[in-house]
Amino acid sequence: MKVAIIGVGEISKLHINALIQAGEQIVALCDIIPSKCELANKEFSLNAKIYADYKKMLADEDIDAVHICTPHYLHAEMVINALNKNVNILCEKPLAISLTELDEIEVAVKNSTAILGVCQQNRYNDASRFAKTYFSDKKITSAYGSLIWKRDADYYNSGIWRGKKATEGGGVMINQALHTLDMLQWITGMPISVVATTNNHALKNVIDVEDTAFGIFKIDDERNFVVTATNSAKYSFPIVLGFASENDVMQITMDNVILNGNFYVKKDGTSVIGKEVWGTGHVKLIKDFYNKLSKGEKFPIDFYEASKVVKLILALYSSNGNEIFIK
Repeated sequence: MKVAIIGVGEISKLHINALIQAGEQIVALCDIIPSKCELANKEFSLNAKIYADYKKMLADEDIDAVHICTPHYLHAEMVINALNKNVNILCEKPLAISLTELDEIEVAVKNSTAILGVCQQNRYNDASRFAKTYFSDKKITSAYGSLIWKRDADYYNSGIWRGKKATEGGGVMINQALHTLDMLQWITGMPISVVATTNNHALKNVIDVEDTAFGIFKIDDERNFVVTATNSAKYSFPIVLGFASENDVMQITMDNVILNGNFYVKKDGTSVIGKEVWGTGHVKLIKDFYNKLSKGEKFPIDFYEASKVVKLILALYSSNGNEIFIK
């Protein structure tokens, strides 16, 4: 299929590699800094046409799909424009940074023939899929997710949109811990409410969003899950997920599964493209997206699935220690 990419930053390299592996044809690259497109063409031996205006690219190019790899605040606008032109979309997370944007995207989805997919790629990790299947016929009573990473001033200064509420939509929760929260709700079920707090402990003079968040998500009167996330560490530790049912306790870390105290599945050594913390799910997700497109089948992480974690994060942000019911 003929594919275009909007936003040629670090994450786009992972998409380009995955597209090459999947055998798709990258025909256009778009970035407001065209030299990034030139470098990508050279690095990956592409012959893609270069654009600085994504709307012109969508108007001029005959493409089957577009990958949106831009800063968070641009996702909704670009998704809607592509949907209005009936161009299939694979968008980086988060799909949106406000409930208003979600509503606007939903309208565009309903009026378009295009398929919208979102990169919540941790659902494709072997350990995540094992947990999803293992607990499919069991009632999880409690779960937790812990993200303890390092994101310092150099990281936030690497992009003018980072660390700002208006352009990133938040801090550690909407950027780094989104996948952790998505795993929890995907495996345990969608919560009905949250009590949470956020704070900026270590980056007060650097960002205007949170570097630390804590939330208790209520699934029902007897079950909940807890998420803790911080960017204030001096090292990025592996994320840990935990799940408990009546008879089983499972922990997941670095794609390893520890079930009732014993290792069950270990990381298979698949090569990692990009940052180690990104995992290898992108390659599997992108291959599946194009496989579903070619067969005319539904892609599992569509608007309605991807909007769940956005709603959870926005509720967490509005809590300030009070119970907020999930819309």
